[in-house]
Amino acid sequence: MHSKKLKSLPLPTAVWALFVVRLVVSAGAFVGPFLAMTLTMKLGYDEARAGFFMSALSIVFAVGLLIGGKLGDSYNKAHVLRNLQVLAAFGFLACAVCGFTWYLPYLIALAMGVLNGSWPVINALLADVAPVDRRKESFSLLYWGNNIGFSIGPLIAGFLFNRMPRALFVGNALALFVAAAVVTIFVKVDPAAKAADRAADAAPDDESTRGKKLSVFSIFRSYPVLLLYGISAVFTAFVYNQFGFTLPLFLNDLLGKARGPEAYGLVMTANGLTVVVFTMVVSFLSKKMSSLNAVALGSVFYALGFGAYYFARGLPFVLMATSVWTIGEILGATNGNAFIAERSPPAFRSRINSAISVAYIAGNALAPLAAGPLAKAFGSKSVWPLIAATALLSALMVFGVHRFDRKYSIAPSLH
Repeated sequence: MHSKKLKSLPLPTAVWALFVVRLVVSAGAFVGPFLAMTLTMKLGYDEARAGFFMSALSIVFAVGLLIGGKLGDSYNKAHVLRNLQVLAAFGFLACAVCGFTWYLPYLIALAMGVLNGSWPVINALLADVAPVDRRKESFSLLYWGNNIGFSIGPLIAGFLFNRMPRALFVGNALALFVAAAVVTIFVKVDPAAKAADRAADAAPDDESTRGKKLSVFSIFRSYPVLLLYGISAVFTAFVYNQFGFTLPLFLNDLLGKARGPEAYGLVMTANGLTVVVFTMVVSFLSKKMSSLNAVALGSVFYALGFGAYYFARGLPFVLMATSVWTIGEILGATNGNAFIAERSPPAFRSRINSAISVAYIAGNALAPLAAGPLAKAFGSKSVWPLIAATALLSALMVFGVHRFDRKYSIAPSLH
């Protein structure tokens, strides 16, 4: 009865504040989605040079994630989140001031690297402020806000790109300043709630204190389920990133280069609308599932949706297949973050989030390396059976991690 009473209470103000932060930051993400166009259309990069820069940017993102994770575990998470957002905002303002000069890409890389450092911190902070029994709901809320924001931002950025291109940087900076103000005013961690959270996570206070002196590798050795989940994340990211790499090529082959880009825009819209409309529905239907079983089910939806592209003969079928694998995206994004929060010691949440985010970056980087040669040799359609098989392999891996977790998940000693 006590548990039901707790669930009937509204979510804490800090959770709603972080929802607003994700929505505002995503709605103001003007620079990232148009970076490739900025490089080629405003700075004169050819496709090869732009592609190399975008690949190198992944390394900057990984470094930002690791540094942000370390800072989040070492200092007050709310303060770290605010300071990273403010620093990134000033970086984007510097981009606006310098204009489209040869060193603009390096300023963009610096600003985006700092901003990436905030992502593991916000996930760890949400785990601190959300009630333990409502974490999945809280992560679903943040994911929902993130996608609402991204459905707004590119429309505004597309309008500004040719009319007032420097306004892209100013708008991105203003959104970050607003987000930092929301964090400062509304995001507080109640010490009593934090102590209860640690008790619920079976992480004794003295263990958490000792954990701050250990490396993240020590935590992965002590909590191998997190390491196994990180390995599975590489495969999941490999599958998901085909949305950005193979799918545009496939649409050009299927519909022709004249219709391909327009069709890809519609597919992106279908993905975003599915997320906005169905996130809360999927979260409600899956709330009684264990986090890892829900992630595994998400990979099954990936296999069905991406695999269905192989049989596509027109755009309507592609849009339906996109909606199918987007259900998998919702299951994976919301439940994956909840699992990390469940199994990470409180003193290490930011670093565990950053390390697993780096695993996703690795999967993203592998996607074009494997799919590109296959598409070139046999056509883009030939990639989808491989992707479906990889998604099923990912589902089996995550289900195996779940079995391992149930059998061996005992809070280990960190001596």
